[in-house]
Amino acid sequence: MRWTAVVLWLVSVLPVQALEIQEILDRSDAVIHPPNLSGSFTMTLVSRRGDTRVTRVLAYQKSLGPTRENRVFLFTFPPSVRGTGLLVHSYYDRDQDRMWIYLPAVGKIKRVNLSTAGGGYFMGSDFTYSDLISVNREDFLYELAGMVSHEGQECYLIRRQGKTRAIQRQYGYSKDENYIRTSDFVPIRIVFYDLAGDLLKELSVQQVAEMGPYRYPSHVTMENKQTGHVSRIEFDDLASPEDIPDEYFTQRYLMSF
Repeated sequence: MRWTAVVLWLVSVLPVQALEIQEILDRSDAVIHPPNLSGSFTMTLVSRRGDTRVTRVLAYQKSLGPTRENRVFLFTFPPSVRGTGLLVHSYYDRDQDRMWIYLPAVGKIKRVNLSTAGGGYFMGSDFTYSDLISVNREDFLYELAGMVSHEGQECYLIRRQGKTRAIQRQYGYSKDENYIRTSDFVPIRIVFYDLAGDLLKELSVQQVAEMGPYRYPSHVTMENKQTGHVSRIEFDDLASPEDIPDEYFTQRYLMSF
């Protein structure tokens, strides 16, 4: 997740399960986290009444060692947001996370607090910034709840919960449930619960792209069960290039796009 973050991860309180969970998480992390990622996606927002809003975005992601990732989102549609850019420098400890937004209408770059930008939600969607960027496993407690079948696919069911109330508030959830496919260790469903412990939203994966040894959720849906709002992200093209220029992840690049 790292993008889509869309997504993951964990360790159990029982020593006999801890090794099994660690293996599952390590293998999942290895298969869905290419060191570099590029592509364009369409994000469709659907209200409870059926009203839709479509945004198109170019995206790049680059890992810089085991504790940091850079991301940039460049908006190409609709015309009202064309040229807008978001730059995110994320760290696993979350304390140093940084985000900047470029608004072409005013020609300026503004520093934005990740936790307060749009209420913590990505461009009005049902994906929070925490959903889209990496998390620190050490912040959570994990439980392997067993094997389950989801839409005919065998999955490991792993439950995750923030170790403290402060951590839960930071990530925006009291707990979540992760369905990781046994065939290739790709997460295909995540169920999120709000801070009161009530069902909040559900992420489901409709399509997975293959890029050499990597598998990445390329078509995903996030549905808010409390509001009825739905967000879909569909990648038109995904690639894991050997390298992405560092200049892509600078404020200067946001203004020159």
